[in-house]
Amino acid sequence: MNVGDLVKYKNLHGHVTHGKFISKAWVGLVTQTMGANVEILWNGRTKNIESKTALEVISTLCNR
Repeated sequence: MNVGDLVKYKNLHGHVTHGKFISKAWVGLVTQTMGANVEILWNGRTKNIESKTALEVISTLCNR
C-alpha cells in the first residue's frame, strides 16, 4: 500500500467515525503511510488513520 493508492474496507461492516457510519462502498485515497497504518482521505471529506490489514487496494498509480 502506497501513497496515491485507492482503497476500500475488506470487511462487511465498514467503520464509524465522528458518529457517522462509513460505508464499505466508500473509496479512500492513501495520503500517508506510517508502518502498519495508513492515513486515508475518505470520499474527499474525512481523514482517518487505518490499519493496512483492514483495507484492500482497488487501484494503484500507474507511474511507479
